[in-house]
Amino acid sequence: MPYNNYLNTVSEKFEKLFSEIRVEYNFDNGPEFEIALCKALRVILPSKYGICRGFVVTLDGETAGDDIIIFDQDRFPTLRLLDDNNYAQKQQIPIEAVYAYIEAKHILCIEGDGGQSLEKALKQVSDIKKLERKRVPFNKVGRVTFGEGINVKYNDGWPPYNNPMYTAIISRGARLNSTSSVAKSQEFFPILKERLNPVNLTCEFPPDLIIAGEDVISLPVIGQQIKSPFYIKERSRFETFINQGLSFGVGMSLMFYAFDSIVLGSVQWQPLIARGLNVELV
Repeated sequence: MPYNNYLNTVSEKFEKLFSEIRVEYNFDNGPEFEIALCKALRVILPSKYGICRGFVVTLDGETAGDDIIIFDQDRFPTLRLLDDNNYAQKQQIPIEAVYAYIEAKHILCIEGDGGQSLEKALKQVSDIKKLERKRVPFNKVGRVTFGEGINVKYNDGWPPYNNPMYTAIISRGARLNSTSSVAKSQEFFPILKERLNPVNLTCEFPPDLIIAGEDVISLPVIGQQIKSPFYIKERSRFETFINQGLSFGVGMSLMFYAFDSIVLGSVQWQPLIARGLNVELV
């Protein structure tokens, strides 16, 4: 297996962490599963990535989200200045700092529109992607812009800028609706696959990844190929796979693949300072 069985190792680590954390938290409630997922991600992710629950905030004060945010904690501050790794508290993260937003659902309801539903999760992700974030062009590094006026090409199937936000829906399993019991992977797989058909998607901006338990994962493809880890609007479609317990390993690999390509911009310090002094920018 590649990299000494890396996918199995990560997947098994997630399941072990969830089992250990479940002793402390009752996963029947949404916040407890969010906290458990934050703790699992903290073990998996390098220290440069901050992890919190909370909201993404723009310069103008628009907010979206309510679940898990992964951000660059080396370069950016949080806005509420709360204790690190206290996942019960909700932070506010400037949008320029965000690598990824995750909707966490303990048991995902494929049908309906309740709090644990796929429909609600899709809407939350779409609302996050609607927030305005200044795009970082390929020819800009820090304060330096190279070759201005030169037409820069980007690889097919990738976003046309450097700082796309990665989004995901992650759950430990699924049920068909809010009144049914937890379903086996083989039972909900064809229904989830049909629900994610492009003609059935109602959200404006779909997520880049959906994990529905340890055996089912949906990811974006163009044609029959995985061109990138990102869902490209009007080009990508979801392909849903049943695997043998590798969903979390594959999902984390896709997330790392996305992070490798993301070059974040800077907080808009100049207009922030100008507003604090009540002066206009020229």
